[in-house]
Amino acid sequence: MALAIACTGVTVQAQTLTADQVLQKHIDAVGGIDNWNKIKTVKLVGSMSQQGMEIGMTETIVNGKAMRVDISAMGQNGYMIYTTTEGWMYMPFMGQKEPTALPADQLKGAQEQLNFKNNQLVDKALITKVALDGTDTISNMPCYKLKVTNKDGSEQMCYIDTKTFYLIRAEKKAQVQGEDQEVAVTFSNFVKQPEGIVIPMMMNAAGQGDITFKSVEFNKTIDDKTFRPDGK
Repeated sequence: MALAIACTGVTVQAQTLTADQVLQKHIDAVGGIDNWNKIKTVKLVGSMSQQGMEIGMTETIVNGKAMRVDISAMGQNGYMIYTTTEGWMYMPFMGQKEPTALPADQLKGAQEQLNFKNNQLVDKALITKVALDGTDTISNMPCYKLKVTNKDGSEQMCYIDTKTFYLIRAEKKAQVQGEDQEVAVTFSNFVKQPEGIVIPMMMNAAGQGDITFKSVEFNKTIDDKTFRPDGK
């Protein structure tokens, strides 16, 4: 009975909030756009658990311009680099002998990650339409379902916790090995940073295992050569 009453309460609240209101509550809950606009660079250090193996991972982002993911596995170091114009991949533990330029379709999908604000659904300037698609439950948490259309025409379904208004899950289509596939990412372990923003320190992408970030730094100077395959 109590569960039924609680679910009814969520449904009633969903009916009284518009899609724009849910989105704005989410933005406010994770620190507000003013604080997010102050974030120019991000460095996340952590690891990925995959098939019982711990893989070291470091993400370095210059917001809207470039991103580098360094990976340490089996005693070897590799990386992926994405910029607004080109990208490279070097994975020696996958048999690669030298960096390889990314094909256009793979690069396009990766470039969506360059905007740190867009990844956390806080930049309205990048969104053309948002629609409320009822409610659902993710990891036992009632969530609002927001169908978000970005300016580039891509769409994603976002699940916003009805209590915290944090983004719990995002689903969208992406090019994976030349084919359109549904990609779902869940977020957890939300931590408020000294800069005033709230970010998830754990995420899970289907088929990629859990990614846990142990530390994060904002607005540190990052050398341009970080995003060049020759490091020069």
